[in-house]
Amino acid sequence: MKRRREDLKEHLWRILVVYMSRLNHHLCSHELSKSPLLYCLTHLFCCNPCADTFNRWIFFDEYKEYYNIIYSLTLKVSLGLHKLTIGIPTFNEGQNILNLLKALVTDTSKDYIISEIIISDDSSDNTPQLVDKFLRNSLLNVKFIHHHSRRGAAAAWNEIFERSTGDIIVLYDADIIVGRDCTQRLVSSIQGKIGLCASNPKPIQVKGLVAGASIFISDWLRSVRNNRLSQYTVMGRALSIRSDIARKISIPNDTVAIDLYIQCKVLECNSDVVYNDNAIVYFYPPNIISDFASQVLRAFSGHKQIRNCIERFKISLSPNVGLIEIIRNAIANPLGALSLLACCASVPFYKFKLKDTKSAKWHTAKSTKLRL
Repeated sequence: MKRRREDLKEHLWRILVVYMSRLNHHLCSHELSKSPLLYCLTHLFCCNPCADTFNRWIFFDEYKEYYNIIYSLTLKVSLGLHKLTIGIPTFNEGQNILNLLKALVTDTSKDYIISEIIISDDSSDNTPQLVDKFLRNSLLNVKFIHHHSRRGAAAAWNEIFERSTGDIIVLYDADIIVGRDCTQRLVSSIQGKIGLCASNPKPIQVKGLVAGASIFISDWLRSVRNNRLSQYTVMGRALSIRSDIARKISIPNDTVAIDLYIQCKVLECNSDVVYNDNAIVYFYPPNIISDFASQVLRAFSGHKQIRNCIERFKISLSPNVGLIEIIRNAIANPLGALSLLACCASVPFYKFKLKDTKSAKWHTAKSTKLRL
């Protein structure tokens, strides 16, 4: 045991040397050492790993007993890296959560280190069991907080804000696919007076009338976000926020449009909100009409609920800008525009049929979950 501890000290020193070399000469750490432990640890914050090799070593049980010691020490020698908290609210995401966690295993950068992943969970499915099984063979620092009743997304975000120890919080929905360098782009956008950075949620191209309508709306929203700051800038699927600002925010549990609410609270703190078109996450659009109608009705209800905030910060989208972007997108995608008209015609019917469209514990769409 004593010998292994001496080896550990040597490994930690070499980590520091390799990291300094990496910063100064842009060397890949696995070229500098054949040590599996060193390789594993340096890839926590030094370079993008070769996934196969990284995953082969990261599950060695003989190294896991030292991980907590090593992890705390590597944070101290991270030389100015941003400490990043990844926050994931979950409600019955058994078929999705592992895909996201596996993606985060190889999410590394020379600019930040993922110091923790906080999962605030209200699931009644097998999400807790799947996460527990995953963590037995992973070195990710995951804090899984399970609740036995559904509280809503606002309560989950509040819990993540309160428990975060990182400098920046990146919030990800469990059912998205993180685009290349998305985390990097969200983190690098937080500088100066910028308190929040919104991502670019892109729909996966799926055929069908309903999917076509949803894709048209997503394209319109993107064009609006590129035009100016408005009540449509921030989407809760993925965003980054300064932790010191997030800790000042407490979202009322009955809030539907929680993404718009925190956008307003960040502005209230005299900080700026920006949109990064290159911070891309992918999601499945709804492909059944009830899920589409639910999302539309929930958006209207959420914005109406906090319309005073929209007026106060003067972020209401100009009707002229909205109409111009609709026309531009309709010219580019006429079939999508026709799909939208057809689907919107059914929304009044579902307004009376669907329940909880005005509730923070809304109807959960099934068709938007990842296809396995």
